[in-house]
Amino acid sequence: MSTLAPETRRTPSDGVDWELFGQRYWDRRPVRLHARPPFGLDAVHPLNVASCAPFRAGTRFWVMPDVRFLVGDGWLRAPGALLPDTTDPSLDAYLDRLDSDSGRQGYLLTVRQPLLLDHALWSAVRDTVSGLWRQVGWPNLPVVAEVLTGDRFTQHVGATEAPTHAALTWVLRGRMDVRLWDERGGPPPADIADPARAVPGVRTLSAGAGELLYWPGDQRHVDTYRDRCVALRLRIPVDRTLPFTALRDLLADLVHAGQGNDETVPYFPFGPGTGIDDQDGVLPRLTGLGDDLRTVVDGEHLRRTLRIRWAALRSAAGLEPIPVPRESVTITRSTRFRRTGEIVRMPDGPAHEVWAVEGNVFTLPRAAGDRVYAALGDGEETGADEVCRALAAGDDERNAATVLALLDKLYRLRGIDLAEEGTR
Repeated sequence: MSTLAPETRRTPSDGVDWELFGQRYWDRRPVRLHARPPFGLDAVHPLNVASCAPFRAGTRFWVMPDVRFLVGDGWLRAPGALLPDTTDPSLDAYLDRLDSDSGRQGYLLTVRQPLLLDHALWSAVRDTVSGLWRQVGWPNLPVVAEVLTGDRFTQHVGATEAPTHAALTWVLRGRMDVRLWDERGGPPPADIADPARAVPGVRTLSAGAGELLYWPGDQRHVDTYRDRCVALRLRIPVDRTLPFTALRDLLADLVHAGQGNDETVPYFPFGPGTGIDDQDGVLPRLTGLGDDLRTVVDGEHLRRTLRIRWAALRSAAGLEPIPVPRESVTITRSTRFRRTGEIVRMPDGPAHEVWAVEGNVFTLPRAAGDRVYAALGDGEETGADEVCRALAAGDDERNAATVLALLDKLYRLRGIDLAEEGTR
């Protein structure tokens, strides 16, 4: 078994040198780096408790966050009390209880997409990973975030499935060993999952708290969690087939919507006049479906939908789903504020443009958009009255009300913060 040597060049105190990372490692080779995680260990237990609460009664499907608990050699469909709860005062208290309740079997708690529950954590991860995207390009599909808590457990699923995602894994506590197999070398050997066996072509990355593991999207992997390991992992879609799958699903949705969202079971009629070539037969109906698809592909609605989705994803740095907007506040012409969030702007036809803030999207007239954006400033304190004057809404109370409503929207989406409140 070979072990990759740690990277000798330490990262800056404020995080990873993403420019160097993009040049040396991205889409090239696995690496271990010293890195400060986007958030600390103290944030994990409250996040896990909130994520797991709905799952204590049993497994739920098609919901986010998604929680899975594995113990021994199986996935428990109804983990119940084995999940963290508000009665556990801390992460250590929960893990102590878990050791007692599970008979000290190895375990792994996986919480997928938990960041939507906590804007501060979501924002911290977005800000961290944006440094990488500025070097290598922004993802065009959602990035999957996972909080992993495990001990004495080996997870094999990364070796059994064809790799489609690159991975960034910050270790917050304990230790993690990852055995990697380059997919270009052919099918992985059966011994890839056995950490005690030296297998030609299989490499091992080992990391402890304060370190970051990266491997490209062509690597199968087996994870071993030790010493009450806690980690944050981002799974980044890199397989070329994934955008086609997303586009196929979008086209199906648009065709379905164009048919009035008919929910009847799609059986073809049977009886006289419904032969394969008859007017009400199978072939004309399939041909009509093809015509509907062609109309969608050639239409502007698909292009606009893709533009809007891209703007939303870009403003979220790929982290979807997104946290809910915050509550409104009363904004008057005397309100002072600062622009604190990135606003992604994109043309939307000849007269409008899309504004995207932290994954939320709305449209503005293009001429007004230019004036509003300039009036918002670049982090310096400004006033709502100044934005009103920039839009020539001086004494026009109706137009002024429109401007104040826009500022309230930007506040709720966290694009601006009130000067007297600071960031919330």
